[in-house]
Amino acid sequence: MSNKSNRTPLVAIVGRTNVGKSTLFNVLCGKRLAIVEDRPGVTRDRAYTHVTKHGFDFRLIDTGGIVGEDDGPFADSVREQAELAIQEADLILCVFDGVAGPHPHDGEVVDRLRKSQKDVMWIVNKCEKPSTVNDAVEFYNLGIDEYFCMSTAHNQGTGELVALLRNKLDSMDLLSKNAEQEDDIIRVAILGRPNVGKSTFINKLLGEDRLITSDHSGTTRDSIDIELTRDGQQYMLVDTAGLRKKSKIEEATVERYSNLRTLRSLAQCDVAILLIEPGEESPNEQDSKIAGLIHERGIPFMIVVNKWDLVEKDHKTAKETERKIHDSLRFCRYAPILFISALTGKRCPSVLSKAKEIYELALTRIQTSELNQILERAFHRKPPPVYRGQPIKLFFATQIAQKPPTIVLFMNHPGKINFSYERYIKNSIRKHYPFPGSDIKIFMRKRTEKQDRVQSANG
Repeated sequence: MSNKSNRTPLVAIVGRTNVGKSTLFNVLCGKRLAIVEDRPGVTRDRAYTHVTKHGFDFRLIDTGGIVGEDDGPFADSVREQAELAIQEADLILCVFDGVAGPHPHDGEVVDRLRKSQKDVMWIVNKCEKPSTVNDAVEFYNLGIDEYFCMSTAHNQGTGELVALLRNKLDSMDLLSKNAEQEDDIIRVAILGRPNVGKSTFINKLLGEDRLITSDHSGTTRDSIDIELTRDGQQYMLVDTAGLRKKSKIEEATVERYSNLRTLRSLAQCDVAILLIEPGEESPNEQDSKIAGLIHERGIPFMIVVNKWDLVEKDHKTAKETERKIHDSLRFCRYAPILFISALTGKRCPSVLSKAKEIYELALTRIQTSELNQILERAFHRKPPPVYRGQPIKLFFATQIAQKPPTIVLFMNHPGKINFSYERYIKNSIRKHYPFPGSDIKIFMRKRTEKQDRVQSANG
């Protein structure tokens, strides 16, 4: 047998609808990544995550029901996504509902998996009661050879399942002997209003229909991680659910949880892409709010105008659109603007190149001596307003953090620097270090001339 331990094994969770696949996904990865609700059809796309918490590495895929959603508008696409997961996987975890017992659709799933000739572990879920465990013997009628009983909702049997999973992967020669967590992956979150084309854009980057797309608003309900390597750089693309207005979100709905996961994905990403549409009303109020969330969190980002192929344009249209966007989103004029068509793929690859550039430049650290020279010239060229007859002096400046670049200024009257002059300071720094896609955070601290003399004597 050839050694396959140079790659991370891929484990797919499949089954008919509403048997607890997403709950098992959450239990195994130790995080509430997949949305769970007690009705069929909540999971639509393949959701991927990298699991490292159990002492061995594997990638885990959650899928929608392979059968059992015949009436849903996305039924065919959901089944197609599950089929693709089966084809990709090294090992399959097939989940049954122990409370409901064997169902005709379970038989269809077993037949499909048998045809795939993939290794399968059979799991009977919802077995918190001894009577359910006893009744699980009926699943032998499906023609399976061995099954494991557990309760994902009550976290019963998880440890045993993990041990079985590890032994299975080890016997298949799939476990890496020296697994190392990749630390050079750039996490890119794709954000925007519902139905702006986020999933279509990712599919075009991948060169396959990994994500379900539709004209229906809200097709993507969860944040979905997808690995991609382009020009030697590894990326983790995070397709997020479209952020909706709070007034349109009812408590305890799938959309509410989708928004929460989108915000969490934003907090964990390295670069954010705000996808908007062209048009007279764009960017609209919701686009502005999403941009504001990114800006407030200090995350490097760019604005990508999708569906540019639908716009009647001349040589001035792009510049005029850029001006309009910057006028509407004045607080983030630093964000680069790109124009693409996710449908045709035009300029889509350039987005990842720009994301890498933005990420790397956000990690730039300005030498303290150079930073002070830049700011001393700026203060000399345009001094701040005088306060009570005293000039406002800059004693010292230093960069204390990256991503976003964060700078502390020590001054005699820091509270008297107004917003306009702070913007002048940022623009002066950008002339030397543009930091495209990143805000520059400025903090001002009080220091007296005596403290400055002591600092200078010691430094």
